[in-house]
Amino acid sequence: MIGKFFIVGAISTAVDYLIYSLLIYGGLPYYLSIVIGYMTGLLVNFYLVRERVFTRGSRFEKVHHEFIAVTIASLLGLGLNIFIVWALSHWAEIDYYTSRLIAIGVVFFFNYYVRKGWIYAV
Repeated sequence: MIGKFFIVGAISTAVDYLIYSLLIYGGLPYYLSIVIGYMTGLLVNFYLVRERVFTRGSRFEKVHHEFIAVTIASLLGLGLNIFIVWALSHWAEIDYYTSRLIAIGVVFFFNYYVRKGWIYAV
């Protein structure tokens, strides 16, 4: 199951990172670029996870309740993402692109275990 989550995550992360990179290149501040890219990736991920990974269903009866739970978990992941990029770029002087890749790796595991344990019936 984590393998399928990884593949779906790779697809949605590619969408996220592509949008993030284009916005950074276009001059948008990193934190806004993260939010826009992340939220776009969230929509792609929500659909694919429901259809391909956690197929037994959600612990929530209504789809919009499930989406709210996924959004809350994702917003926590987004905050963690922004913090990691900020910390690495300011304290370790790592560029925004590399910092974001590191943050994506950390947040992947955070998102998987939150969804598996809280949102989806596994």
